[in-house]
Amino acid sequence: MTSTLPRDDGDAAPPPAEARSGLHRVQPLRDVLDALAVATIVLDVDGVLVVCNTAAEELLHLPGGRWAGRSVFLGQEDGFVEAVRRLLAGEPMARETPVRLGDGTVRALSWKGTPLRAPDGRPSGAVAVIEDTGRRQAARRDLALVDALFREAPVGLAVFDTSGRFTRINRALEQLDGLPDAEHRGQTIAQALPGVSAAGDGAPPVDEVVGRVLRTGDPAPDVQIVSRARGEEGETGDGDRTWLGSFFRLEHGGQPVGVGSIIREVTAQRRAEQERAEAAERLAFIVRAGELLAGSLDPKLTMSNLCDLIVPALADHAFVDLIEEGGGLRRMAIRHSDAVTVPAEAVRRVGQVYDYPHGHPLRRAAELGEPHLVADVAASPEEVPQGKDAGFVRAVGGRSVLVLPMMVAGQVIGVTTMVFSQSGRRYGPVEAELARDLVNRASVAVANALSYEQQRSAAVALQRSLLPDVLPGVEGLEAAWRYLPGATGTQVGGDWADVVPLPSGRVAIVVGDVMGRGLHAAAVMGQVRTAVRVLAYQDPPPSEVLRALDLAVAGLAEGQIVTCVYAVFDPGRGTLTLASAGHVPPIIVPPGGEPEVLRGPVGVPLGVRADLGYEDFEVPMPTGTGLALYTDGLVEAPGQDVDDGIARLADALHGGWDDLETLCDKAVQAGAQHAPGRPDDVAVLLVRASFGQDELVVSATLPPDPAAVSPARAMFSAALERWGLADDPAAIAGELLVSEVVTNAIRYAPRGSCQLLVRRADRSLHIEVRDSDTRLPRLRHASFEDEGGRGLALVQALSRDWGARALPDGKVVWFTLDAPPVDAAAG
Repeated sequence: MTSTLPRDDGDAAPPPAEARSGLHRVQPLRDVLDALAVATIVLDVDGVLVVCNTAAEELLHLPGGRWAGRSVFLGQEDGFVEAVRRLLAGEPMARETPVRLGDGTVRALSWKGTPLRAPDGRPSGAVAVIEDTGRRQAARRDLALVDALFREAPVGLAVFDTSGRFTRINRALEQLDGLPDAEHRGQTIAQALPGVSAAGDGAPPVDEVVGRVLRTGDPAPDVQIVSRARGEEGETGDGDRTWLGSFFRLEHGGQPVGVGSIIREVTAQRRAEQERAEAAERLAFIVRAGELLAGSLDPKLTMSNLCDLIVPALADHAFVDLIEEGGGLRRMAIRHSDAVTVPAEAVRRVGQVYDYPHGHPLRRAAELGEPHLVADVAASPEEVPQGKDAGFVRAVGGRSVLVLPMMVAGQVIGVTTMVFSQSGRRYGPVEAELARDLVNRASVAVANALSYEQQRSAAVALQRSLLPDVLPGVEGLEAAWRYLPGATGTQVGGDWADVVPLPSGRVAIVVGDVMGRGLHAAAVMGQVRTAVRVLAYQDPPPSEVLRALDLAVAGLAEGQIVTCVYAVFDPGRGTLTLASAGHVPPIIVPPGGEPEVLRGPVGVPLGVRADLGYEDFEVPMPTGTGLALYTDGLVEAPGQDVDDGIARLADALHGGWDDLETLCDKAVQAGAQHAPGRPDDVAVLLVRASFGQDELVVSATLPPDPAAVSPARAMFSAALERWGLADDPAAIAGELLVSEVVTNAIRYAPRGSCQLLVRRADRSLHIEVRDSDTRLPRLRHASFEDEGGRGLALVQALSRDWGARALPDGKVVWFTLDAPPVDAAAG
């Protein structure tokens, strides 16, 4: 049965006046009870609330003193009323009952009451402590869950007190560090786990990390900790273990009460990361090795690069030996770590051939392809061969030795030896495997370089056989030249230069460059050079020579391109006539003047067949003038302007023309600075006019009049008398032939004057007659009845050589007579 209790909603009847007037007497007791954290009430003998502390006000929903004078029985269930009456009757109470709160809601509360008695022993009331059963049960459940979570968590959990000592750890942490909870409690990390330390150079001890978190409140996440695992009996485990710990401060009521930590093992992860890093490092090493070894086709440089890769990554000392035909091993490369001092007498020298004794690891590697490993020299000193090699190992403090054969296609080409000394390292499976991989790659690179060197040597030999060893001596012209094949690692090209003496006493000067590399380019160069010499002997203008060469090159191979400059030096007139087929411009240096780049008309390269033709241009070339012809390999390099290279070369040619050999070397050096390594081959030709036109040449312009024949003979006779040849048989024959040639010129070119030129050369006289008739004379045999037609027959019969060449505005007929040497005639 439920009685009605007015709700505490502001409409309840006020307490009796006598109850309100007694409140001041219970206030001190209220103050005492407010200090308690549990809900506490005091009842008088009638069940009226006398005191209700703050905790009880909140629990019973009776705030602001609205409990004063209220009967605890009103509105309550029968079970509750019965229990309270028994309490007030003097019977202690401890039970759980539903209670209607001040806001009308019902909640199960746990009551624990004690009766109060007057001095005479009669019941005078009761005091009760009230607890929310639901909250208590929830708290118990939460505590049980937290305890289970702490105990069963798959990560290590630990709690430290304010002194940094363990107060509790979970089962996972016991398994991680191998110690039970009891052996942790009351100890610091250093005391319980002396083998534990924070990872990293300069990292503070873990206890210091705990103390810092406690002091500052700043968490310390992801602290890497290294520990050596212990076995069941405290023995050390089989390797270092890595943990990752996070530390955070624990607080209650705003005050620090300890430090909590979460610890998980990351040993496998770290090892996997380390293995991945090592694998990536090995891959990067192999990639770098491949690039370095493939970057050169010079065998010596390749083996030197191999030693650079080995030291210090895989050894403190590295040696590479190649097998000679006789079976000996030639030491090709050596490298020592900078940290090691090696006595010179303890090392086999580079370039020397050594015959190792039977059973020596290097000999076995060379003959049988067997590797040899001494993992620990101190443990197996007998495995180190005696003699000079044992002395080296002792001298450097060798600790581990690895000898590997260099094999290609099942054949041993050499041996690589590696030694660890001062670094203290030794060869294990990983290092040995990486070393074998490196040596295998290097073996292929060395074999390729050796093969290329053999092929390149053959190509260079072929090319040099197609080039002149020495330029032919040419009277009136000094010459010097250089040919340099491209730097090692590039194939030979098709550069060439030549000086061709012409029968007329003139000189053809040529330089060319066959586009391409290898034996094909060298072969094409030989064919083109031969074609140039054949065409030059016909003495056509330079433009006609290039036009004929264009047809010849186009017929050699599809897409074959050749650049060329062809020039003719005329010592009698002191001129140089040139034509260019896409070639870099020549440089001319007047006597005492500044070098000048001859940028005349430039035609297309030979073989293009553009049908654009070529154009001659003429420049003066008096005595003392220097001329430089060259190929683009001297002045051109990737990423650099060819004009800068030409300017550099011109500066180098500023002086020194009295010594062409030295000047040639200077020109090559200037080009080498411009294009380091000379990726292209280079040809340089320097010539200098040394003929004295003033003393050894006479010329005259003759009118188109038959009477001019007599002055022409007189001029010829006067010249011979001045040169001391008046009594020479050449004088009589020369006068006759001059008369014939001049007569023909006047007869067949009556509208223009003709020119007579006589040049004294060593052992010869060169006579030219130039006229305006473009028809070239033909030799024919006159019959007895013919009145003429015998002039050229006489020229052919009495001269050493004769010929005619076309000019744009006429022709030149020339012949050559024998004469004594210049010095003999002067004597």
